[in-house]
Amino acid sequence: MLKLEEREMKNVFKILSRQKSVKTDNLKTLLSPLGEVKVILDVEGDIGGHTGMTGRWKSNTTAWDILFKDLEEEYTWIIEDDVAFNKETIEFIFNKFKSKEVDLISNWIKHYKDCSNDWGWWTLLNDFPDVIASQTWKSLNCFCRISPNLIRKVKSFIKKHEKGLFHEILLPTLAETREDFRAEEFKSYFDKSCYHWSQKKVLLDNIEDGRVYHPVKSDDKHKEICRL
Repeated sequence: MLKLEEREMKNVFKILSRQKSVKTDNLKTLLSPLGEVKVILDVEGDIGGHTGMTGRWKSNTTAWDILFKDLEEEYTWIIEDDVAFNKETIEFIFNKFKSKEVDLISNWIKHYKDCSNDWGWWTLLNDFPDVIASQTWKSLNCFCRISPNLIRKVKSFIKKHEKGLFHEILLPTLAETREDFRAEEFKSYFDKSCYHWSQKKVLLDNIEDGRVYHPVKSDDKHKEICRL
């Protein structure tokens, strides 16, 4: 039987996708040796009280919304299906962070005052008068890990407002502790040439080890990066 502290630090993986695909299969293959893996899919139609977690589709129920519907309070790695890496890369990152009791581990974590005011998603705060803009944060969460504490806070927020707020604002804002992957020796792993919100910025001609790639839309390129 596991000791209490071992249960508390159990890490699980959630892959978010519109549908099952080569990419979700690749990620399951790489992640399964490290812990429990579940694929969370978009749904047809919308579920009342479970919208808002994805900025562009704020009125729709997406995999991000489904994720928090019944999410158990465990240390949870969230990985969108267009993220790609090889076995050695994910094992190195996982082993470095798996025992850290941080609410949010992600990328590009910035406080509101340090961000550009022209980031389009700040306008989403207009729907939440109790969320003070000057106290908010943003982060790029295509590949991140959240804590039981943060999961509780997100569920409470959704219950109170009967909808969510874009995860790139909500997760870092509700987190009490935050750590950026790039703050340690993993800066090169998440360099802007391989990990970015814009597909045009990601260089996929020369695949390098020790990198996390996003977004990777091609199934063939995803499989090449994963080395499967």
